[in-house]
Amino acid sequence: LLVQRQMSVKEKDVEQFQQALRIYTDATNSQLNNLHVSVQNLPDRSCFIMYEFWQDRLSWMSYLQSSVSKTFQRCVLDSLEEPEMVSTMLLPASWWIMNNN
Repeated sequence: LLVQRQMSVKEKDVEQFQQALRIYTDATNSQLNNLHVSVQNLPDRSCFIMYEFWQDRLSWMSYLQSSVSKTFQRCVLDSLEEPEMVSTMLLPASWWIMNNN
């Protein structure tokens, strides 16, 4: 499962957001069912796009209920200029195996 999360951050809150994001990505990377996390920053505007690759949808949904995920959501809620945009796409396991071996 590929999860794309786009977050537009208020200029004044970028540094605080980046600290929370770093903690979240480090914790997420250490999860057994997380395959990869990548963050892109669009510098012309304070927009961050995060890509999370999960073993399956159930793993991701379970992680959303974790204390790490809930803490991140609470930390960034007031930092966002607009609601976070989340999209998901299922990928065949063979794609991950072929591209990471």
